Amino acid sequence: MAVIFWIWLSVVWWTFKNGISPMPTSQAVKRKIFASIPMSTQGTIYDLGSGWGTLAVPIARAMPHCQVIGYENSPIPYLFSKLLAGWNAVTNVKFLRRDLFKMPLNDASLVVCYLFPKAMERLVQKFNEELKPGTIIISNTFAIPGWEPAQVYQIDDVYRTRVYVYIKSSSYLQAQDAKEPEKQQTAKC
Repeated sequence: MAVIFWIWLSVVWWTFKNGISPMPTSQAVKRKIFASIPMSTQGTIYDLGSGWGTLAVPIARAMPHCQVIGYENSPIPYLFSKLLAGWNAVTNVKFLRRDLFKMPLNDASLVVCYLFPKAMERLVQKFNEELKPGTIIISNTFAIPGWEPAQVYQIDDVYRTRVYVYIKSSSYLQAQDAKEPEKQQTAKC
């Protein structure tokens, strides 16, 4: 009984610390996310806030030619996701107990996330600075502030969940430079 209490307490503590509880992606949303991932994707796929691993593991199984990395800082979902990957014998997925805001995304081909509005606001600068043009970002429920999605899908579920698909282009970098003319002039000198 004490173990269950400590597991529950850990999940509650990290829920307050992160500002959101680890929520698995519903099957309907998962199907739309999978349909949005080009099968030609190569390289590294990141699941930011990977929670229980219920999205990263199936992506890794479906895309054995890609390396899938899940970042989760809450210890119980992190441990569960590692067990899930082992149970499913998926070798191309790696879960790291890390702060996703401190981890580099420079080699990302595709990013999936199911976070919350404040986290998406924090990710804007990181995405602008670190993601290379052509990187695909798929977000469950929450939009990237200031970015124009390539596609928005509304799922026919109770919540009318939206799945946002973005493609990072050099125009985002140009728009960022245009907002900061002093930096642009300094960079040219």
